[in-house]
Amino acid sequence: MKSLAMLGAAALLVGLAAFGVACKNGGGGGLSLEEYFQKIDEVQNNNDATFATQEASQGEPSADASGEELATFVRDSITASADTLRDTVGKANDIDPPDEVADPHAGIVAAINDAVTALDDMAGSIPDTVTLADLEQGTFFDNEDLNAAFDSLATACNALETIAADNNITVDLACDEV
Repeated sequence: MKSLAMLGAAALLVGLAAFGVACKNGGGGGLSLEEYFQKIDEVQNNNDATFATQEASQGEPSADASGEELATFVRDSITASADTLRDTVGKANDIDPPDEVADPHAGIVAAINDAVTALDDMAGSIPDTVTLADLEQGTFFDNEDLNAAFDSLATACNALETIAADNNITVDLACDEV
């Protein structure tokens, strides 16, 4: 994750992360396990569509963009990703997961919240001016807190996919491998 492509990759990871936010912390759910995974998949697909729309509408900064314009571009991209996840968290509160996913759900909710915090912190740390070299080197994107949040997210996502597979439920949550 070393360039503007990193921002796209981060947005994709955030999008993948959002499926987990579809789980409401708690348990005792009135949903069956299959219904739960259908809802997670729906939230993930909606989130992925939001990120795709953001990416398509945002484009790339011009080759002659000033340092201030680049900084604004990066900051706005990161903030938009965090806002998308916040919106997804809001929608997630409407889902009542069954007991079988209560623990993995808690893990994924914590990871997505950590990712939002890390994205907010990253956006806040972008200086008033940046260079293309900064972006190409991944100066702002190789962030320990963000990497840890996405690693936790991948672990929690894989745990949910395992539960689905163990219960013969076909779902592709697009988890990153850890």
